[in-house]
Amino acid sequence: MAKLKKAFTWLFGNFYSTLSICWLSTLVIQDFLNTDDPDSWNYSIAILVFVALALMLVTDIITYRIKIAKKNL
Repeated sequence: MAKLKKAFTWLFGNFYSTLSICWLSTLVIQDFLNTDDPDSWNYSIAILVFVALALMLVTDIITYRIKIAKKNL
C-alpha cells in the first residue's frame, strides 16, 4: 500500500495538469460516440481537446525533465 501511495504522489506531483484534464477527453469521446450524426463542430471539439491534452502532456514531461536536471546538478 505504501508503494501505491508513493506512486500516486509521484504521478500527481509531476503530471498534475495532464491528469486533471484527461477526464475531459473521455467526456468528449463519450459524447462523440453517442451522437448519431456528428457534425464539424463535434469533430473540431474532439480534435482540439486531444491536441490540448497532448500539449499539456508534453509540457509536463518537459517540466519534469527540467526538475530532474536541476536535482542532479
